[in-house]
Amino acid sequence: MDNEGFFRLGLLDVRGRPINETKVKVGFFRVSDNKSVSSHTKDFPPPHTFALPAFPQGKQMFCDITAPRYRMRRTENFFLTDGETISRNISLFRRPDKWTAAFMAWEELGAQFIALKNVLNASSRVRVKNGKLLGKFTEATYDSVVETKEVFAKAAMLNIYAKLTDLKEPVENTEPWFSFVKEIVEISRERIIAIVDPKMGEIVRHIVDNDSKFKDYDRSPSGIHFENIPSVFQPQKSKMFSIKSGEDHGNVQLTMAPGKDPNGNPLLILDADIDENGQMFAHLMDLLKHKFSGGTHPFDIHEFLAFANPNRPLGYELT
Repeated sequence: MDNEGFFRLGLLDVRGRPINETKVKVGFFRVSDNKSVSSHTKDFPPPHTFALPAFPQGKQMFCDITAPRYRMRRTENFFLTDGETISRNISLFRRPDKWTAAFMAWEELGAQFIALKNVLNASSRVRVKNGKLLGKFTEATYDSVVETKEVFAKAAMLNIYAKLTDLKEPVENTEPWFSFVKEIVEISRERIIAIVDPKMGEIVRHIVDNDSKFKDYDRSPSGIHFENIPSVFQPQKSKMFSIKSGEDHGNVQLTMAPGKDPNGNPLLILDADIDENGQMFAHLMDLLKHKFSGGTHPFDIHEFLAFANPNRPLGYELT
């Protein structure tokens, strides 16, 4: 072929490891009219090199990658000159319906999970939302989760723990958000509900009242979270307030709800969740989608967190 170039493609998971996947469809298309230039079906690894027409016969192109157990990915547009080789290692996110969670055992959770273990040891009434009362979610109870609803809730709790541990409150910038959590009372595939130190409310309120000074956080509507707070805590909807971190993906929302314990003593309740999209329009589309899908999938959040921090253990792997 006159004017021939080469595109070398490697496929990685979110932690930068080569994926093991068969029957991956790799297609090259012209940008101008989306016309197919060539298509292939390959097993990965190893990386593969594809011969393609180079400029001027070859125009600007892109590559579509469709792997059976991963989300489709499209490369950026590229040109090839005669004899040139372009190499791309492309990270693919898993399709959550094709994977299961393999959790670390309670006794295997190391130093990075001490704060979570301490809180769970102090939490005697953990419940899965609209599901099972787990009670003290430690040791054998922690290790024996098998039902899908409980598995998703456990994975979401670990995701949120990782996020709130790695992210420090921005006022004094000394303590991670999770350091204010005193007791976890409810878990679900999207969020945790917890009793927190009132100091957390003071910090979140300060951010709400001075949001222009905190570029990494924005005020967020809190009323839509009212139904998430268990009624036993008598939440006061008019006094709720909320902030959201500014990442495009895997951003955290912290909603504070003043309430009361069964004896009438004041409590501050936290509703913490991680969203797939931080952009407002995309997030609104997610809310619509979740009415039909059941909510944010914790395995998607796993992928965002692992991609952002590949060396950070999350307490489970997808297998």
